[in-house]
Amino acid sequence: MLRRKSLKASNNTEQTVSKQDRKRKRREAPQGVTLEQAVLGKSVNLLVEGRSEEHSKVAEKTVEQAVWNDDDDTELRVDVSSTARLRKLRKNETESDLTGEDYSKRLRTQFEKIHGRPAWADKERNDDDTEPGILALSRNLIAKSIKKLPTKRLEVLRVRDANVMGPSQATVNSVQFHPTAPALFTVGMDKKLRIFQIDEEKNPMLQSVHFDDLPIISAGFMNQGNEIILSGRRKYFYSYDLQEGKVRKIHELQGRKEKSLEKMFISPDSKYIVFTGYDGSLVLASGKTKQNVGCLKMSGSVNTVCFHKDGNQMITAGSLGKIHIWDLRMRKCMHAFTDEGSTSTTAVTIFSQTGAVACGSTNGVVNLYDSSCFREEFPKPQKAFMNLTTNIRNVSFHPSGQMMVMYSRVKKDALRMVHTSSMSVFENWPTSGSPLNYVNCVDFSPSGGYLAVGNDKGKALLYRLSHYSQL
Repeated sequence: MLRRKSLKASNNTEQTVSKQDRKRKRREAPQGVTLEQAVLGKSVNLLVEGRSEEHSKVAEKTVEQAVWNDDDDTELRVDVSSTARLRKLRKNETESDLTGEDYSKRLRTQFEKIHGRPAWADKERNDDDTEPGILALSRNLIAKSIKKLPTKRLEVLRVRDANVMGPSQATVNSVQFHPTAPALFTVGMDKKLRIFQIDEEKNPMLQSVHFDDLPIISAGFMNQGNEIILSGRRKYFYSYDLQEGKVRKIHELQGRKEKSLEKMFISPDSKYIVFTGYDGSLVLASGKTKQNVGCLKMSGSVNTVCFHKDGNQMITAGSLGKIHIWDLRMRKCMHAFTDEGSTSTTAVTIFSQTGAVACGSTNGVVNLYDSSCFREEFPKPQKAFMNLTTNIRNVSFHPSGQMMVMYSRVKKDALRMVHTSSMSVFENWPTSGSPLNYVNCVDFSPSGGYLAVGNDKGKALLYRLSHYSQL
């Protein structure tokens, strides 16, 4: 039996604006205000040598201009020792006169300290002011250019829990953001699927579906977020259609004897649903028919699976510390390599733009490889992270590739964030006061603005990654 509860979204046509967005808007300088007024106040009276204030090019600069430079600045002279407001622009007490160009730079620096760098000021920025996503290293593996992420300090803000309107009554086993909408789901051993809208203020629960005969261990979106697949320690699994609100029970995989389908993975193109089976078996079910269409086999038992973003390649890791790379079009193992120092690899992930692969093992070590692992049998990791000491539950790259999260559910608060291009762990987060508890699952939002953390308390903690502007 199945019970479904649906909460209708508000009919209010006004878009929900988060508290952070309102704060950001309050920090923005109003249009039509000069740069001096934005930094020094509207009553500022400049003393410019050689011309009156009415004719000063500096005073005519408005905050909404995208281009900072003006050739006339070199002709201007400004006495920055004349008033208290101007003296804040000096680098030392002996400074008095500044050229218009230097004065403009000082104003600009002070403005950014107060208001932050406005988006319109970036129109003329060069591409050189960006960094590759991950692991440039000696092989120059370059992802798409994005704003540079600071190395040591991660700007993290805890916001309202994603599932505050419907916390789980058991450990959250899976949390995942919708690929296109501001929403996520949680599932757990309380047999419930809950879907929440993410707005940082209320995070209302949109739908709740109860499965009487399935404590849920694995779940995932497929078909552009229109369908959710759910499985557990049963020989059957479920499909939930979000558009129609219909549930379909797939009673068993024909030709298979597995009594548990708890480890389930969905290819990014939704072509395959992969279940781990007996003795290193990888059972391939069709994303359309949900029926068994093939089986692959690797040495040892299978612990985890991940995919290249195009869905054509699958990477598997298992009990012998061997990583297998499969071509799903030919359903053939193309390569295998040994995860250095591992006797059992429990987590694996790939950043598709560069071919970087991260592997976590039972000893708590996470190895980070470049794309050479796709060619070499015994590749050397570019970095071995030893910040955790217990069985790695999972590792995951940020959508930008600039950072990576690794965590273990064996030990309390065992989660670390890695700055990938410098291959260093962020020093400032999480802290001893971060209420992570025993972390069981994590997920980044599609554009990387949020990190969701599911724990043993039934909470889906939600953190805003302030470096990224979009959800």
